[in-house]
Amino acid sequence: KCKLPVIGKIYTNRVYCMIRKILGLIKTKIFRQEGNAGIDSFLTDMKSELENFSTVFDIGAYQGHFVSQVLKAETKIKIHVFEPFQESFSILQSSFKGQQNVILNKVAVSNTSKRSYLNVNSFKETNSLLDSASIDHAIDALTKTESIQAVDVICLDEYCHKNEILEIDLIKIDTQGNSYNVLLGLSGMLQLKKVKYLYVEAEFVEIYKDEKLFSEIELLMRDFGYQIVKLYNINYIDQKRLGWCDVLFSSQI
Repeated sequence: KCKLPVIGKIYTNRVYCMIRKILGLIKTKIFRQEGNAGIDSFLTDMKSELENFSTVFDIGAYQGHFVSQVLKAETKIKIHVFEPFQESFSILQSSFKGQQNVILNKVAVSNTSKRSYLNVNSFKETNSLLDSASIDHAIDALTKTESIQAVDVICLDEYCHKNEILEIDLIKIDTQGNSYNVLLGLSGMLQLKKVKYLYVEAEFVEIYKDEKLFSEIELLMRDFGYQIVKLYNINYIDQKRLGWCDVLFSSQI
C-alpha cells in the first residue's frame, strides 16, 4: 500500500499512488529507450558489415527489437533467437511468424545445459537466472522479483554442435548479469575464433548477486583472443557510479 507523505499539503491516497505509478512508468520508459538507442547506434556502425553476415545469435531477445533492426538492415540473415520468458516468447512468435530465417528458442543460455528458474522481475526486461542484489532504490524497484518460472537452460557450444553451426558472424548477449556464464558456454567456439563479433552487456557494479563484472568479462575475452572495439549504452547509477554498458568485442582487430 502507498503511504501518505507528510509534506505540509495533504494528498489523498489515490492521487499520491497515481503520481508514484506515473513516475515509475517514466523510469521504465527511459530505461528501455536507453537500451534500444544503444542497439540502434551499434547496428548503424555495423551496417556495412551486416551486408556480409549470414548467421546472428540474439541471446536474451526480450520482445525482439534487436532482431527487427537486424532484419531491416539485411533481410537474408539467419537469426537464432533465445528467450526463456513465456510472455516475451509469445510476442516473438507473433512478431516473426512465418519468417523462416528467424529460429526461435524458448530457452535461457548459460554455461551448462539443465533445468533452472528464471526470476521474473517488476520490469520484465530485467528478468534473470540470477537473484537481484540491492544497489539503488530506483534500480531495485525495476529488479524486484515478483515470481519465478521454471525454464530450460542450454550452452551455446552444444547448440552449435547439434545444429551444425560452424561460424557465427555476430552474437548479442543481454542476459541480465549472466554474460560471463554465457561466454563460458561458448568457449569452444571462442577459442577457435569462430565468432567474429560479440555485443555483450556488462555491469560495473553488482546488480545481480554473484555476477561477474566488466573487468572479469574483459579478461575472459582477452584470454580467448578478443579485444574491445567500442562501448555503447553507458549508464550511470545515481549519476555518480558507472552502472552498466554494452561492449563490442572482436578478434578481427
